[in-house]
Amino acid sequence: MRALIVVIVILVVLGFVGWIKFSSPDGDPTLRVDTNKVKEDTSAIVEKSKELTHQAVDEASDDVDATFNRGQTTP
Repeated sequence: MRALIVVIVILVVLGFVGWIKFSSPDGDPTLRVDTNKVKEDTSAIVEKSKELTHQAVDEASDDVDATFNRGQTTP
């Protein structure tokens, strides 16, 4: 029963974001996956995660450099 509820929730979420569409032409229920939207959205997510990763690495390296520089004494 839990698995059925999880599947229903996933389908509702995917429908909400526009990845799948429910229709019932002529009384025949249909479920369509918008593969172009999925590709666009996942590409955008990948690009954003790359940007955030680079930003986090840059900030971490700045923090390490600042910590290292504080520990050094100047002659």
